[in-house]
Amino acid sequence: MKHILRNVLMATAAVFLAASCTKEDAAGTEESLPLTYINLDGAWMLAEWNGEPLAEGTYAYIELTRQHKFTSFSNIETTSNVAVVLTGEYDIDREDNTVGGYYDYLYYEQWSHRYVVSGLTDSRMTWTASDDPSEVRVYVRVDAVPGDILPPDSSDDTAESGSGASVSAAKAFRY
Repeated sequence: MKHILRNVLMATAAVFLAASCTKEDAAGTEESLPLTYINLDGAWMLAEWNGEPLAEGTYAYIELTRQHKFTSFSNIETTSNVAVVLTGEYDIDREDNTVGGYYDYLYYEQWSHRYVVSGLTDSRMTWTASDDPSEVRVYVRVDAVPGDILPPDSSDDTAESGSGASVSAAKAFRY
C-alpha cells in the first residue's frame, strides 16, 4: 500500500513539475514575461499600428539592447526603401510597466510617449501610449533587421549617430 501511495504522489509531483516548466499555458498561448532589459533585448518588427497592419512596402524595426540603447529603422512617412536610422537610450519602469526614451541627437529629445508594455512574450509585445490609449503598437521578434533596408553607411562604425540624413527626416516615424 505504501508503494502505491508513494508512486501516485511521485507521479502527481512529476505532472505538476512538468506543467510548471512549460512556456505555454493550457490554451496554447505563450506565457507573459516580466518587463526587463533582458526580455526586451533583440530586434523587433512593427507588425501592427493602431490595429492595422503596416502598408505594403512600409516597415519599422527597433533593436533594443541590455545596455539601454536602441536603434530604430523605418521608412514610414518617407518615400524611400532605405531606412531612416534613429538612435538613443531607453529606460523601463517596472512599477508602471512602461518603457520610454530619448534620441541622442537634437538635444536628446524625448520620445513622444511612454508606453505601457503588455503581452510581452519571447515572440511578441504590445506597446500602448500611457497618455493616449489609441496609440498602440504590436511588435514581433525577428532574428535581425534585414540588411537590404540599412543605409549604405550603417555598417561603418565611424558613422555618426543621428546623421544628417536621419536628422533631416525629423518627420519620420518616431516613438
